[in-house]
Amino acid sequence: MHRLKIVVEDVKGQCYAGYEKGDTIEIDDPLAKGKICIYAFSALIPYITAAYRETPSDDWINAVEHLQCPDPKNTVIFRIEREKYS
Repeated sequence: MHRLKIVVEDVKGQCYAGYEKGDTIEIDDPLAKGKICIYAFSALIPYITAAYRETPSDDWINAVEHLQCPDPKNTVIFRIEREKYS
């Protein structure tokens, strides 16, 4: 299992949830910490659940580095960082 850190890498337009570059959401089973926009989070959930689990090196989730919220005009770009539990 992995801890996840989801970092706001860029904001294009105006994020109405108030995300700014550098903001983070931390996922540490089963809790999420940080400012969470429910619209962005709903788009991220399928990737979060895949990135959270242990995966073989050729698993598709290992190639995913960036995700974005579903707002096409005011897009927030997120980066997923995985940290293996010790």
